[in-house]
Amino acid sequence: MFVPERAIGLSARRNPAAADLVRHAFANVAGNAQLARSWAKLARAWPARAQRELLDLYPRLDMPVLLLWADRDQLHPLRAAEEALELLPHGQLRVLESTGFLMAYDDPVGLARELVAFCG
Repeated sequence: MFVPERAIGLSARRNPAAADLVRHAFANVAGNAQLARSWAKLARAWPARAQRELLDLYPRLDMPVLLLWADRDQLHPLRAAEEALELLPHGQLRVLESTGFLMAYDDPVGLARELVAFCG
């Protein structure tokens, strides 16, 4: 289930270093049945879509909100960010090109640049 090489597919540039993320995240799972069950329970409970109760609160956020999105994330399409942006009164959407779910592995400089620009 948690095979480190699968993380490479979460990187649009297929960065092999992404496998290290999974390897480290699940390093203590092997041989620990309780921890393995906890991870499995979390994975089963993780919502597949945006949660309506959270989306309903977005219009009430009276602060700047940055939506930093990957343009090649197959799990989280750009349309979802655009829909969330419509609900955020002070929202900003920045899309990092040629990045996947693990955008920090695909474009660490671009990620840092966007965060610094947003945070000032």
